Order: sequence, then structure tokens, then C-alpha cells
Amino acid sequence: MIDVKLIGERIRELRRKRGLTQSEFADRLMVSFQAVSNWERGIAPPDLENLIRIASFFGVLTDDLLRPARDSLFLGIDGGGTKTEFAVVTADGSVIKRILRGGCNPNDVGFAKTLSVISDGIHEILLEHPALKAVFCGVAGILTGGHERRLHTELSKLYPQLKIEVKTDSANLFAMDDGAHMAVISGTGSVVFVRRGEAHTRIGGWGYLLDEAGSGYDIGRDAIRVALEEEDGQTEPSILGTLVRRHMGVDAVSDHLGKIYGGGKPYIAGFSETVFEAYGQGDTNAADIIDKTARAIAKLLNRGVETYGAEPRAIASGGIFENHGDILCPAVKKYSTVELTVNCLPPVYGACRAACALGGHALTDSFSQNFNKTYGGYTV
Repeated sequence: MIDVKLIGERIRELRRKRGLTQSEFADRLMVSFQAVSNWERGIAPPDLENLIRIASFFGVLTDDLLRPARDSLFLGIDGGGTKTEFAVVTADGSVIKRILRGGCNPNDVGFAKTLSVISDGIHEILLEHPALKAVFCGVAGILTGGHERRLHTELSKLYPQLKIEVKTDSANLFAMDDGAHMAVISGTGSVVFVRRGEAHTRIGGWGYLLDEAGSGYDIGRDAIRVALEEEDGQTEPSILGTLVRRHMGVDAVSDHLGKIYGGGKPYIAGFSETVFEAYGQGDTNAADIIDKTARAIAKLLNRGVETYGAEPRAIASGGIFENHGDILCPAVKKYSTVELTVNCLPPVYGACRAACALGGHALTDSFSQNFNKTYGGYTV
């Protein structure tokens, strides 16, 4: 019996390896976009003529489409304070599935929620891809309170057939660059890690209630504060204050404090974008906030060099660097000699590399290229 869903999955996998969209693939085969969509979703299989054409186009046997035999699959997980990303890759680095879930930092959501987010994601993926072989979890906040060992123990009980490793989220970054001694993550939160052999020493990253280490939360909070001070008459009206009110969709931030407190850390971190927008328009408040952020990050980086003897080179990751590295990196450079390299690939890429290594698979030269071409596929 023909497995329509499996055929569709195989066609989608081959299309993504070629770096084609569904529309581009349909044009090449001279069929409708809807036909390709129906094939890949398992709604209707290609007829025999199109099966032959598809096999010829991809350089595979027709039997490979009807009875696809897949090599082992590997799962990389990047767990942060705001979101958790899962990516399943083939041995050559092609992404065949991505899912996004909420944050899983145990210091924010509790260990039970961390376990639930990650185990539910693995379970969902196994239902569709039982060939999964190894899972690498890089999770923010996992080093505190014995969470790392506990999460590994619980996941191993749930999925004894899988090779599983649990590390802090910095391990995802270090897996991307074997030569880097430091990693700085500036997203909702901010932290620097120094690699010392297999150990990762944390500098900063105490959480939003205790530090001001240059995170999206810090930036967003300072932006809101500017708007509130304007409304109190403490400072003159500014571009930044106007953008904050526009971001909230209100005339006065002070009348809607409940909305801010109710939204919590992720909501406040979202206001960081208003700072960079205002900076682009020459707002001095925004410039001051970015300078403050740069000094805080530089302080952590300098400590890594001075205290732990790290080489002055660091991988920079997290939403703040990924979206605004062109502004933040030069600002940090004013206060530190550490050379920053912003990721051109997401941290989950490093987790996928680590998962392949965990599964005993040697990476091909085209691994990063295949990942980059296929990463933009659908997410659930």
C-alpha cells in the first residue's frame, strides 16, 4: 500500500535540499502550485507520469519516492527565556522540520514547565520522524539548581531509545565555532560564557531582577521609563517616548501600567525595538540607552579576558545582536578589545551540529550550506 504522507514528506525533503520554494518547484515541473502543495501535505499523491518526472528531476529512483528509506535524523534544541526552537536535520544538514514553543528557562518557568516544553516537542517530532537518533538540548538557565542533570535523567527515562545530551544554551554557540573561547548572548536576558575545556563558566546572567547586563529586557525597560518620565514632566518629549506609546497603542503609558506588568519580561523586552528605531532617527535618549547597553556587555567580556584568560574573541548571539549587531558591535568596541562575531546562522544550528556529533555522525563540508538553504521552511 502506498503511503501518501511519506511520499509527500520525501518530495518536500528533496525540494528543500535543492533550495526551491513550492512555487519554483511547480514551475520547473510545469504543474500548479496547488498540486505540489497537495503532494507534500499528503492530500493526494502524484500520478505515475509526475512520479517519474519528479524522480528524474531530483536524480533518484521512483522507488525512492514510493518507499523512501531515510538515514538517521538528529534533533537540535535551543531553549531560551522567550522561545524554544526545535530543528530536525538529516545527516547532510538539511532541515526537514522546525517547531517553535514558549520559553523553557527553568529559572523563569520552573522545572516542570521546562520538562513539559522539551518533552512535548520531542514527542511530537518522534510521531512524524521515528528515525530520530540523537537529541542535543542547549537550554538557558539549566546550570542552576541541578536542573541540567535532572532534565537529562527525566528525558532519558521518557526516551530510552535516543541519545540525549543536555547543556546550557552557550553550548549551541560553541558548537558553531570550535575556536571561540567566549560567547555572549543578548536576547530577552544577557550573559557571557567562557569555555574552559568542557566546562562553561558563566559571567553575569543572574536574571532580570538582579542584573543590568545589556539585555532586551533592560533596553525595553529603559525605553518605557523614558516615556513615563516625559509624561511626569521630568524630561522633554522625545522621539523615543512617542514610539513607545505608538508601540503600546496608547496615548499615555502611565494609564496602562497593568498591561506592562501583566505582559512581564518578554513584553517589556519587545520595547527594545523602539530604542533602535529611535536611534536611527537621532534620538539622544536612545543613544544613551545603547551606550549603556554596550558598556554593560563590554564589562562582562573584559572580565572573561582578565579573570579567565580567554582569547579576546567571542561569538555574539541573541535577538539584540542578530537584529542590531551593526549598531551594537561598534558600540561595544568602544569599551572592549574583544572581537565580536555575530552569528549568521541561528543558535539551533549549533545544537544540530552537536546532535550529529552525539549520534556519531561526521559532518559533511556542505552541512552548513544545506542547513542555511532549508532552514527557512515551515514552522509549526
